[in-house]
Amino acid sequence: MSESLDARSVLEEYDDFIARKRYAEGAEFLELAATAAKQSGDTASLVTLLNELVGHYRKNNERARCYRTIAVLKELLDNGAVSDETEIGTSYLNIGTAYNRFGDPKTAIECYRISEEKYKKTLGKRDYRWGGLYNNAATAYQAEGEFAKAADMFFEAARLMSALDRVEDEATTYINLAHLEDEARGNRGEIKRYLDRAYYLLNTVREPNAYYAWVLEKLAPSFGYFGEEKRATELFDRAKKIYDSLSDKANVRQGRQ
Repeated sequence: MSESLDARSVLEEYDDFIARKRYAEGAEFLELAATAAKQSGDTASLVTLLNELVGHYRKNNERARCYRTIAVLKELLDNGAVSDETEIGTSYLNIGTAYNRFGDPKTAIECYRISEEKYKKTLGKRDYRWGGLYNNAATAYQAEGEFAKAADMFFEAARLMSALDRVEDEATTYINLAHLEDEARGNRGEIKRYLDRAYYLLNTVREPNAYYAWVLEKLAPSFGYFGEEKRATELFDRAKKIYDSLSDKANVRQGRQ
């Protein structure tokens, strides 16, 4: 008889490691939890944790570990270990994003097509998960030189994120559009318009959290790349303050345990 793992609690504790920038320890914690889930036969938790590990390794540029984790995750998906169509779609979105990050947009697009197929069966048109698919698929099409298709998908993502008030994701989309414009046509006026929109959106976030800080840190270099060093420095500093605050809170929680 399998014993279920509390995957949500595991992810919350993992977030504490990340808030304190203890990335290696966070990964080790997830790996141990995934091993425990596998040994207990808790497939649902195992899939959740493997997806988180794929994202962790992608963000931390650990290609070999990421691909090994993808192999395990895909085996579970291909063997029917997951029946929920939405979860399968989200897993393939995650896998595709990793392939794209490590320079394989063709395989990424194949994964995104599977994700789209699954999402069409289960999700409404205004579900936030479409935004992640549009944004990530667009970057893969951009890498393949299909600029018009990439632009269409970025704009679709921006409209959806705006309607859902997902400010960080909408800002990310406009930064993506700035880079697309830079590569496709180089219209400086359009690039500036996209940067200004992203910067405005980043200043409207009402509840700064770890994800917001991560987005600031991720988008700041783009402002620097386009010559807006002042904004880049400001965003980096803002992210650091949030991380420091979250780290202090995490340390307090650790001290109470």
